[in-house]
Amino acid sequence: MGVRMMKKISILFFCCFLLLCACTSETASRDESPEESFSASIGLTINGYTVYLNPTISDNWIEPMSMAADAPNIFVFSTFSGYKIKCNNIEVQSGDTVEVMIDKGYLKKSDGIEIEFTNKKSGLVTKQFVRCLNEGFPEFITINNGAEYGYYYFDPTQDWIVKMNTNSEIIYFNYCEDNFYDFKPIETKNGELYYSYLTPYSDPDEKIKVVTNSFTECKAVIMNSNYQVVKEILGTLDEDGKFTNIELDMHEFLMFDEMNYITLSYIPTYVDNIPEKLTGRGGYPSRVYAAYIQEVRDGKVAFEWKSTDYPEFYDMSVEGNQFDFTNEGWCDYIHINSIDICPNDGNLVLSMRHADSVVEIDRKTGDIVWILGGKHDMFKLKEEEKFTRQHFARFTDSGTLTLFDNSTNYVVSSAENYIGNGTGFPRTIEFSLDEREKTILDYKSYDYKVKQSEVMGSSQKLADDIFLIGWGASMEVPSKILFSEIDFISQKVLFEASNKSGVNVTYRVHKFHR
Repeated sequence: MGVRMMKKISILFFCCFLLLCACTSETASRDESPEESFSASIGLTINGYTVYLNPTISDNWIEPMSMAADAPNIFVFSTFSGYKIKCNNIEVQSGDTVEVMIDKGYLKKSDGIEIEFTNKKSGLVTKQFVRCLNEGFPEFITINNGAEYGYYYFDPTQDWIVKMNTNSEIIYFNYCEDNFYDFKPIETKNGELYYSYLTPYSDPDEKIKVVTNSFTECKAVIMNSNYQVVKEILGTLDEDGKFTNIELDMHEFLMFDEMNYITLSYIPTYVDNIPEKLTGRGGYPSRVYAAYIQEVRDGKVAFEWKSTDYPEFYDMSVEGNQFDFTNEGWCDYIHINSIDICPNDGNLVLSMRHADSVVEIDRKTGDIVWILGGKHDMFKLKEEEKFTRQHFARFTDSGTLTLFDNSTNYVVSSAENYIGNGTGFPRTIEFSLDEREKTILDYKSYDYKVKQSEVMGSSQKLADDIFLIGWGASMEVPSKILFSEIDFISQKVLFEASNKSGVNVTYRVHKFHR
């Protein structure tokens, strides 16, 4: 037994020796020095979005998720070896960051930024190209009939945000699989330029434990003038300046500077202060969405306001007011869709879609100052001055109040429950108000017969009788236009844009000189 065992051990050692020699021979036949090793894929982050490049492929086009023509594009290369790389004719070292400018001044799908790979061992050269404008970016049909030069900010189909000039040239874009809302420029009192937008949480780890709302769980994103993210507002703040479990709503975000902003949220709330005549529930609680507004200064809550503290709003509601639980959900009874600052007293002015009203509240006490329109109108509007399901109530530089009157003539969810005097044709209304006496000093209606825009939309006064109209979205008649710049004196369309695909949806549109 001992001899047999020794033979087996000898044979086993001999086999292991042969295997070791074979492995050593194979290893020796390859050069594994760091200088000559090869990267199967090289990571490239373009303006915050990462793609992976195979350096053995040539003439490949890379589709970026974001690019700018008026600011540096930040290209960050991961650690690599075995190749020499040039980006835009600039030699790149492993782990380098490169700032790439677009010489042309605008973005085109046919233009690309060259990335050259040279295999250090074989000398093989391959080239790939980062497309300046993503191949999937929407195609626009535009008309320019003498619009003053400037830049349009909008969110076509809501999965892109766009900065486009009046020459129809794309200056900046960003893509998101979720939605974007209200992309806009912000110029502070000091002249600093920022951009902001609202978007749903994209990272599950980033999404704090939030309450459920009837709209969209969003965060606010603030970018500097180079489109680099400098701050994200993930939710409302508690008394210690920490984020709560209450997310932001997509309808409004006002920023004055990085340390001072106003947010809007909705909180599902059980309430027992609804008048019995509206509920028929014998004093039992009802379920509503409480609109919650918060102003933050220097990281602390400076002002907060909750709609359910003011019972008069329940009776003002003309939609989303099934307080008796017949809708088996939470009542979206006022639906605030815009907030602005009154230039006369600094108070907040709120557009309440489901009350057909614009309401000013005191920025210190939260009390109601005045109500324009709707069932509790304080200004005694004439029939032609009334509006329905409006959006984007904004004060102009001259102190007048403009709003986009959707003039919706049905309830989106239930036509038989409609209350209002909508015509089905949206328009822009401009009021000159005597806020003290609660009277209308002047009223103008700007009509443009486009039968669409039951929901969303915006109206920005650019000059006397010239407005930029964002047509929002249509539920019954397909929307044909994204936005129009119109001289209402001549009824001349100065600029107009529509989506070639036929999908024309945009929450708001802004025009700015920068």
